[in-house]
Amino acid sequence: MAKLNSTKNKKKGYLNSMDDSQFYTMVITGFLIVLLIIYYTQNHNESFINYNNYNNQYFSLQDKDLKILNHNYQPLDITNQKNKIHYLYLTGGFDSSFRLCEMLINENKIVQPIYVSLVLDNDCVTEETCDKLWLRRNRKEEKKAMTKIFNKLKERYPKVKKLLLPLKEINQPITDNQFNLEFEKLFYSNNLWPKKRKKHQYLFLAKYAFYHKKHIDIGVLGIHHKSKFAKFLKKNLVKIYNGPHLNYEINDKSHPIGYLNFPLYGRSKEDLLEKAKKHNYHDILTLTWSCWFPKNGKPCQVCPMCKERIVTHPIEN
Repeated sequence: MAKLNSTKNKKKGYLNSMDDSQFYTMVITGFLIVLLIIYYTQNHNESFINYNNYNNQYFSLQDKDLKILNHNYQPLDITNQKNKIHYLYLTGGFDSSFRLCEMLINENKIVQPIYVSLVLDNDCVTEETCDKLWLRRNRKEEKKAMTKIFNKLKERYPKVKKLLLPLKEINQPITDNQFNLEFEKLFYSNNLWPKKRKKHQYLFLAKYAFYHKKHIDIGVLGIHHKSKFAKFLKKNLVKIYNGPHLNYEINDKSHPIGYLNFPLYGRSKEDLLEKAKKHNYHDILTLTWSCWFPKNGKPCQVCPMCKERIVTHPIEN
């Protein structure tokens, strides 16, 4: 009888031991599952690759990392919330230069202009080594135009010396095939861009903004109102206000172009010129450069940008 009780006690102890082991196993497993859920949520909260934890080596605001084309910059305390920085893709062309003036003069914003000198039209590495016909060959003229515009703004508007940050030039690509795949899936497969354009500048501009989670203004005019891209913008853009100042952004931040702002949406070049005349900076827009294929520093007069120009090029003044 005693031996039977001893056997029962051993079995009972063994079962208790098994219960404890199973309990701890379940606790540990549950803990690991929670950790996995947290990790997945934090690292997959976009519809594709997330870059929130990336070391932004391409997007430093330190003066030592900037390629400065405009001088006499007087730094501000950008840690002050009222001194929020607003980002703008600048080319020295009519549209983006108008937006620069509007942000500085009309809206009193601190502006970080960004100039992308990479070849964005095709797969060429540099402008100098490319023998393809479709390549914008106006970087020298664009840089000259931006320098003239910066100098004129500072000369006429003293406040600009504090509001205009040194130009940041982007000359390094971002390799990310996953982003490219998603971009092509949403744009090329849906014919939002013309099929003849195998590579579009907005791929990199969208990628750069998304990569660094920075809202960047972009000058987009001349979109045909019946095009699929125009319909896409009409459906997906939402109004945002900074005080009385209106801007437009994509309502879905997980979209590849979700960090591009479209402040000129719904306006024409004539609308921009009219506002510039009203506020007396229309002459600054004559310093801009639009021609894609200049010849000996002069506009070609036949490219799409020359034909759309509504003010004279600097060489013609």
